[in-house]
Amino acid sequence: MAKNILENLIEKLEKAKLQLLILQLQLRVIFLQQKLTIPNLPMPKILVIHHGGGSWGFDQVNNHHRNKWGFKSSLGFYLGYQKWIEYTGQLYIARRDNEEGAHLAVEGKPHWWNRNSVGLCLQGNLEIKKPTEWQLMTLKDELDSYVARGFEIEYHGNIEPTACPGKYLVEWLK
Repeated sequence: MAKNILENLIEKLEKAKLQLLILQLQLRVIFLQQKLTIPNLPMPKILVIHHGGGSWGFDQVNNHHRNKWGFKSSLGFYLGYQKWIEYTGQLYIARRDNEEGAHLAVEGKPHWWNRNSVGLCLQGNLEIKKPTEWQLMTLKDELDSYVARGFEIEYHGNIEPTACPGKYLVEWLK
C-alpha cells in the first residue's frame, strides 16, 4: 500500500515537472515574440543624458518606439530610455537601470552602450529651446542620486557626433 502511494506520488511529481518544463518553454516563446527585456544586466555606472529633439511627450515617444522597435521593458513600456523628464518635471521610469535600453547606436559598439549605461531623456529640442525650470529641478535630483551611487555622467554628444542633448542643456550641465 505504501509502495503504491509512493509510486503514485512519484508519477504526479514527474507530470508536474513536465508541465513546468512546458510552461518554461511557452514563456520563452512569449518573451521572444514580444522582445521583452529582463532586468538582469550588471548595474551600469554611466548615465547618458539626451533630449527628445522635439515636443513629443512620453506617451507619443513611447508609441513611436513601440512601432519602431517593439522592444518592451519589464515595466511594460517601449521607450528606449530608462527615464524621461517631461516639461512639467514629471519623471517617468520606463526601464529599470539594469535593463537594456535603446538610446544609443554607436557604430562598432551597437549594443555596448545600451547594456552598460542608463539613458535619461528630457522632453524638447534643447538645441533651440531652454529646458524648463521644472525639468532642471528633476534632472538635478536625478544627477545627485546617480553621482552619489558612483555613476559617471555623460551626454550623448560626448559619445558620438550629435547635437544631443542640445546646447542649452550642455551649458547647464557644465
